[in-house]
Amino acid sequence: MSRYVSIAQAKQSPGLRMACLRGVPSPWTEAARGVFFVKGIACLYAAQSKDEPDGALVAWAGEVGVPVVAYENEKLRTGWAEILILAERLQSEPALIPADAAQRATLFGLAHEICGEMGFGWAYRLLMIQQSLGHGGESNFPAGVANRLAAKYGLNPTHVRSAKARVIDILRMLSERIAGRRYLIGASLSAVDIYWATFANLIMPLSEAELPAVPMIRAAYTCGDAEVLGAVSNELRALQRRVYETHLELPVPL
Repeated sequence: MSRYVSIAQAKQSPGLRMACLRGVPSPWTEAARGVFFVKGIACLYAAQSKDEPDGALVAWAGEVGVPVVAYENEKLRTGWAEILILAERLQSEPALIPADAAQRATLFGLAHEICGEMGFGWAYRLLMIQQSLGHGGESNFPAGVANRLAAKYGLNPTHVRSAKARVIDILRMLSERIAGRRYLIGASLSAVDIYWATFANLIMPLSEAELPAVPMIRAAYTCGDAEVLGAVSNELRALQRRVYETHLELPVPL
């Protein structure tokens, strides 16, 4: 039985729904799924069915990409921060946002460095697109896919020039922060640990048995850049493993 309902069914359903892409572990989508799972929030997952026209999700939500999160008749949510805040509102425990103001500010700052514009995920996606368009390194996506992604996300030359340095800088910062710690903030799991675990799949994906992504995506998500991988400490690698084994679903339900 499919894990997903159609986009049309999701639009008509009550409660919490999230539109995804089948077989594609988009880190923004997987992070949201992880937050809902940890909190035990029931969510109806949707993907375009074979019977629906191309663009069914765009017709519902506009040109926003995935994930698209709907709750009752409230506005649609696509940003990582607004999805997290909604989840915290729907189920306060376990808390994934610290109550302490200073720690809360630290969480949103670290989360932006992973999930936000020109954060780790954003900057590394630029590198993947750039390489696939023949601008250095091995191809991550077929040229047709890369061209569509470049048009969708905007291949800003200024951002591309700084993307690799930004990726390495963020990875080094996270590696320094996790040194001697079990979690990135405080003594227990927070949203930023979920963000790291899911976004780390962009460069060092879980095994095929644990992350059954479509072959093109698995190939794209396997980093061969020694400088990038060298910025990830053993403790930061261990954090990804620990979060999945202790808190998230395995195998990842794609």
